[in-house]
Amino acid sequence: MILEHERSPPRDEPPPGDAVREAVEYGADISLLRANLARSPAERIRRHEIALDRMRRFQKARFL
Repeated sequence: MILEHERSPPRDEPPPGDAVREAVEYGADISLLRANLARSPAERIRRHEIALDRMRRFQKARFL
């Protein structure tokens, strides 16, 4: 039997005192963070490698 105080909060609502909750209450938009965490680790790595490649190309072209 699970007591009321032993239940975990819903996934979209972090527990009180949680850094994510504090960021949201402060006004931070964490939608991109949540969307990225919904991806598989392999997909996150793939997207990171694409972004890193673009950054290196910009640096090589002296745009950054």
